[in-house]
Amino acid sequence: MSGLSEILLQLAVGIVPIGVAYLAFRSATDANKKTQQTALLQAERQAELERTKVDADAYVRAKTIYEDALTQMEKQVARVQSQANQFSSDLATEQSGATAMRDQIRQLQAQIRALERTVNALRNQLLAAGLAPAPASDVTGPYTLGQPPRQRTSE
Repeated sequence: MSGLSEILLQLAVGIVPIGVAYLAFRSATDANKKTQQTALLQAERQAELERTKVDADAYVRAKTIYEDALTQMEKQVARVQSQANQFSSDLATEQSGATAMRDQIRQLQAQIRALERTVNALRNQLLAAGLAPAPASDVTGPYTLGQPPRQRTSE
């Protein structure tokens, strides 16, 4: 039996390293899987970080473009308001000028009517006095009715 015990002992001694090797293999495989999972998680985190950086850069660029556009729009609104104020001022000036001109036109029309009444009154007075008013083309009158205009004689 000593041969059988030795074989069993050798078999037991041989199984222990196989068991240890199996356990080492199993541990290495599990560690390798965990390493791969960790590497995948790190790669995913890195990819997410890169996407976040790209998104942040895009946000900064979009914000800059938006702020520039907003600044330009504010300047344009200020210009339009300035032009509107100038236009309003010009319109008020033109309206006051137009009102003044209308007043002057009314005064002149009243003066023309008064002059026409005066001319008519003077014409009636000339006719009543027996004098003829001057023809429109000759303003050197008055002329006596029935008498020809005086002729100048050279002396």
